[in-house]
Amino acid sequence: MTLIETLIVLSIVGILLATAVPSLSRMLSRHRATTATNDFMHALAFTRSEALKRSRRVYLAPLDGRWRNGWAIFVDRNDNRVFDPLVGGAGDELIALHDALPPSITMTHPTNPAREPFTDVGSPQRTYVMFDGHGYPRQRNGGLNIGSVVVADRTGSSVSLRTVCLASYGRVRVIADRAGCS
Repeated sequence: MTLIETLIVLSIVGILLATAVPSLSRMLSRHRATTATNDFMHALAFTRSEALKRSRRVYLAPLDGRWRNGWAIFVDRNDNRVFDPLVGGAGDELIALHDALPPSITMTHPTNPAREPFTDVGSPQRTYVMFDGHGYPRQRNGGLNIGSVVVADRTGSSVSLRTVCLASYGRVRVIADRAGCS
């Protein structure tokens, strides 16, 4: 192979890489958003199934008050809407724990990004999703705990969005963008 042939092959490879890398970046961004969305959606469904199985309230709450830090599924024995580890035989019963999400993932309220999704109006305010023993999403005061959360992966110039919707009867579904849940 001559030097000119080698340069031509390298030029073709460079052109192919220049077109493939941005597509790969968008694909990875969509994959991360989809994975985080599916993890959260499955956590909601699992929390509901545990509430139905146990015929009692089961909570899904973010760790350290932020969904992106991970979450815990638990039976809240002291009714403070926060996971309290088992200490000396007392504390909440941990059912499942999810690790923190990748740094590029955000989980926000659809209309107010500064507010964490599923924050109640109690005092003090807490962020959680609770299913009662009949499988309905409720707030501690008995009101419905419905809504949505926008899961986004922001990597470079690529943004992938998914919206997780929670209906009043406990159904969880995903919309492939920031569209509202109706």
